[in-house]
Amino acid sequence: MIVILLLIGAAALILWGIFGRVELGSDDVSRPTGSGTTSSTSGSTTEGSTTEGSTTEGSTTEEGTQTTAPSTTAGTTALSPEGAKLYQQPAGAAWNLILVNDYNAVPDGYEETTTMVSVSGGQMDARAAEAYQQMLADGAAYDIRGVSLFRPQSLQESLFAREVEKWRGQGYGQEEAEQKANTVVKRPGYSEHNTGLAADVGGSGNYSLNQDFENTEAYAWLIEHCADYGFILRFPKDKEDITGVIFEPWHYRYVGVEAAQEIMSRGLCLEEYLYEKGL
Repeated sequence: MIVILLLIGAAALILWGIFGRVELGSDDVSRPTGSGTTSSTSGSTTEGSTTEGSTTEGSTTEEGTQTTAPSTTAGTTALSPEGAKLYQQPAGAAWNLILVNDYNAVPDGYEETTTMVSVSGGQMDARAAEAYQQMLADGAAYDIRGVSLFRPQSLQESLFAREVEKWRGQGYGQEEAEQKANTVVKRPGYSEHNTGLAADVGGSGNYSLNQDFENTEAYAWLIEHCADYGFILRFPKDKEDITGVIFEPWHYRYVGVEAAQEIMSRGLCLEEYLYEKGL
């Protein structure tokens, strides 16, 4: 009898141990998630955020620092041609960086408040005249001369009207003729020649203001040295869609030495330079 009781007791102890362990294991399995653990891997997140120390294009680090570099080409910031073309210069621009094109007119009263002096080929803003004369003197070996410089608005009106009539004679209507004319002679009030800062020049025997001037030694010298005197080639090749003007190898514009050297060395037009700088 005693033996039987001992066997029953031993069996009870064994069964208690088994079912007690199963119950403890079920508590572990049913524990709710979120108590200190996550289903993600360490340091990473799902869509809309970043992994530790890395970003996607245009995003920022946890500290908020922008990490996407601007698009660049040949070491310079890529510019929007359309943005440069439509750029409207803020009021109060420096006199040497004034922008005059289809979207930026000569400021009211500019002609009356600017002093013009006589130079080779006509008149020029007194503040740019000395640099212009020095440039021509240093390029004397190529017989560089001024052909057309400052134009009062009355003269610009006459030149534009004449250009319009030329296109009308080729069968264009008035509106189309004005658009064609505007690529060669700007509308009154929208020409750099109204500022006294622009000069049409010739040299090496070519003074006709035509694109053949590109093939002369005078042009080669000007392209290499004009920036040293604060001048730029105002209407370069392959920039017509921005400037709205055909390539004019004869047309130079005073902007100051610092701006001229950057514009010429980077192959920019004035619109691109001012748009990039916000000037």
